[in-house]
Amino acid sequence: MSRHANAGRKLSRNSSHRKALLDNLVRAVILSESIRTTTPKAKEARRLVERVITKARQNTLAARRVVHKTVRDQAALARLFDTIGPRFKERPGGYTRIIHVENRVGDNAPMSILELVEKSEKAELEKKTDKPEKAEKKADKAEKKADKAEKKAASKETTDTSADKKSKKKKSEEEKKR
Repeated sequence: MSRHANAGRKLSRNSSHRKALLDNLVRAVILSESIRTTTPKAKEARRLVERVITKARQNTLAARRVVHKTVRDQAALARLFDTIGPRFKERPGGYTRIIHVENRVGDNAPMSILELVEKSEKAELEKKTDKPEKAEKKADKAEKKADKAEKKAASKETTDTSADKKSKKKKSEEEKKR
């Protein structure tokens, strides 16, 4: 028996689970414009994302109803038709890219990032501002570590002095006994 006209990966799931998984991946790509998932899932989700964006470029009621079958989230639907569709209006296809990243630690599964080719201005600004924030966070962590180290050193000194006091008391008691 041959596999003629049986396109698509099964992803080790039954049909309803597979449909729900892919619909959720499409929704995530629309909302965040970039997701990290396994390579086979990314390749399957890319097919649906491309179709949905192509429909969103038309911006008609019929197209909205067709896309609503896949994207069951009102926020994602609004974002798709209001921002993503117009952004790709002039582009004839190829709205997404797959970037291969390191394999997953637990099971060595091949991982990828599925993202839109043209990022929104907001997402680009967030990326640029994330770098200084990360540097600030690292500096804050370093300061906290230094504070903890100082507190430990101070607590050791106080415990040392209290231990010194105890040993002096013991010595003085022993001397009194003599």
